Amino acid sequence: MTGTFHARIPYESLDPLTIGVMDDESNVRREELGLDIPERNLLAAVYPDEPPAVKNTTDEARRALANPVAGPSLAQLLEGGRSITVIIDNQFRPTPASKILPAVLDEIERAGTTKATVITGNGKVISMSQRDIEQKVGRDNLARMARLGIPLLQNDPLNYDVYTHLGVTSRGTPAWVHESVTGHDVVIAIGQAQANHWGYGGGGKLVMPGVCADITIEANHGNFVMSPQTHYGALAGPMRSDIDEIATMAGLTATLDVLLDTRGKVIEMNFGAHPVSHRRTIERFNEIYTFDSPVAESGPADIVICGVFAPTDHLFFHTGWGCMSADYVVRDGGTIIYTSPSPGVRTETGFFPGLALMDLMKPYMPPSEAGYHRLLGDIHAREIQMWAGCIWAPIYEVMVRKHLTLVTLEENLAMADDIGIDATTSLDAAFAAAMERHGPDAKVAILPFARYQLPRDLVRLDAQPLRFPQEAPR
Repeated sequence: MTGTFHARIPYESLDPLTIGVMDDESNVRREELGLDIPERNLLAAVYPDEPPAVKNTTDEARRALANPVAGPSLAQLLEGGRSITVIIDNQFRPTPASKILPAVLDEIERAGTTKATVITGNGKVISMSQRDIEQKVGRDNLARMARLGIPLLQNDPLNYDVYTHLGVTSRGTPAWVHESVTGHDVVIAIGQAQANHWGYGGGGKLVMPGVCADITIEANHGNFVMSPQTHYGALAGPMRSDIDEIATMAGLTATLDVLLDTRGKVIEMNFGAHPVSHRRTIERFNEIYTFDSPVAESGPADIVICGVFAPTDHLFFHTGWGCMSADYVVRDGGTIIYTSPSPGVRTETGFFPGLALMDLMKPYMPPSEAGYHRLLGDIHAREIQMWAGCIWAPIYEVMVRKHLTLVTLEENLAMADDIGIDATTSLDAAFAAAMERHGPDAKVAILPFARYQLPRDLVRLDAQPLRFPQEAPR
């Protein structure tokens, strides 16, 4: 008789601001789904071996700023009271800025800097509310910034009066960057380094889209999101390369790159010259969260089961990134079972249900090649905005080739049905339906932390040399 593997699938949702400032784990609710899978069907179950968290985030930030992995320390960069802009990420990223900023402000004050700015890299996302700001930045830091005369700005991508045109990138993107960045001697960015379907987050991404104007964000996203060379692990892909080129044009001096584990705790922090520090941190991320794909040896899975872990937010729009990573493990025609409670979120601008923004795919449903071709046409005709399309459009492309079943809260079922997304509240029911679809010999893979996890053979950190047509072999 075959044995049974009991899979543990995280099924979590937690406000990134909460986990970014939370010190008491007893206040963080963790949820998990269980599923019994016959061992004869199990192709792979990938659970990463995570290192321990640092003991004190502020102390670790001080260590990193004083011991750069490349280039000068922050103290050396600020010698003579040079001016500085500090870019932090927004309310939908769990980077614990409130715990990192004390170390940065210490150096600014010690250097006697009289011209400094902190700006949130919101891109085109809604501005942070006062409550968001107090959690993200910290009340003590806000009071200290006020005493030092350091303003807190937020990106406002449609107000072109506050952007400087820096030229056009080698890939044709017009670079409009916030004047608070282009007008200071030193620019540092503080953010989370992680894999995502644009390649990787963090580093120069705090500049683009973080502090860029609408036209720059839309040009980059519209041109490169759907490229087959834009994928998990592609630091050298066209989208991420364009991002880093804009960051260089904007004068990004250095980055403080944070690695967070699947519980939202800091496990590593690097500071150093752009783009070296970010790459160093990404290499460490890959050591922890990439895996040897079973596909080369055993073929692709028929079914892949993905979990959602905190830190994340309350919308499938953000939790669903792992669909694009799972794509590389499951065959075309196979099934992705994606567990995401997605309870929605209330903001000062209103309530966003758990499938908010995913409804933008409704005009193209059900998923089809014809719908995908129409989607591409609408992207390049600028009929749709790619600041949102950069997430739902790649998920749609996967859905053209795979069957997606969403395991979620009951309150999301009606909206899922209206959009045309297959959804259920039961992981057992979703798995039973997938086994019925693919037969008793279906191969099953488990990616419990799919939003972080990627096959090692996807990693592409170095760009291939550019070739002119006349250089091609004859």
